Amino acid sequence: MELKITVLSDNFSSTVIPPLLGEWGFSALVEYQGVKVLFDVGNSGIPVLHNASLLGLDLTQVDYVVLSHGHRDHTGGLGNPKLLKKLRGKMVIAHPGVFERKLLNWSGKLQDISIPLTREEMEKEFSLVLTKSPLEFVDGLVFSGEVKRFGFPQYTGGLFRIDGGVTQDNMEDDASLYIKTGQGAVAVTGCGHAGVLNIVRDLKEKVKPEEIQAVLGGFHLLSSPREHVEEVFSSLLKESKRIGPAHCSGNLVKSLAQNQKVFVDMGVGKTFKLT
Repeated sequence: MELKITVLSDNFSSTVIPPLLGEWGFSALVEYQGVKVLFDVGNSGIPVLHNASLLGLDLTQVDYVVLSHGHRDHTGGLGNPKLLKKLRGKMVIAHPGVFERKLLNWSGKLQDISIPLTREEMEKEFSLVLTKSPLEFVDGLVFSGEVKRFGFPQYTGGLFRIDGGVTQDNMEDDASLYIKTGQGAVAVTGCGHAGVLNIVRDLKEKVKPEEIQAVLGGFHLLSSPREHVEEVFSSLLKESKRIGPAHCSGNLVKSLAQNQKVFVDMGVGKTFKLT
């Protein structure tokens, strides 16, 4: 029962040959027990299409699409007609809050960073499953649903949503993919707005693994002070055998993981495997 995770979109490419593309955002193809899950679809969809083609991955063979949250750098690929055509008719799993209108305070101006399709448009194009509760949609593959907050830091600064008026967005829609293997569990995060330590605790509560093999994806530590990043990493190190910071995680946590020899490179084109 091999688990294989291939990064299709990230801020950086980690290969020289073939010439893969990166952009701000995230997408990964998860293959487990014959099932293919596209976790997030990137910002524009252009790197996802380009990189999948060069890596010999047929996106029409994807079985499920999982969206980690409603921000455009993880959902924007759905607005790309070429990617939409390849994914049309697939089951898409997400938190219902993914369709909220979402805003980012960027350089003092509120920018719309919402998912490019409405719920009605998504229902026409896909088999849409929206849930706040955990969902084991295939044996061993668990959509986390709403991540329980255990008091660890969460990362929602500068994020807002439209709810009658502009209000702080606590990112209840931030979800992860939990994978149960014979060797332990793996967590794949999008941006980790819920807080990577909350996500790890949530994984342990919902999946009850004997151990955690890896935590991979965005940790949203890019703008955090060094002391905070070191504290979070130290806690992660006690929980997971391997750590794969991507996207919005920042270089510091990558360096810390490399120094401790637990680093998993989650740049574009890289793969993580468990056999």
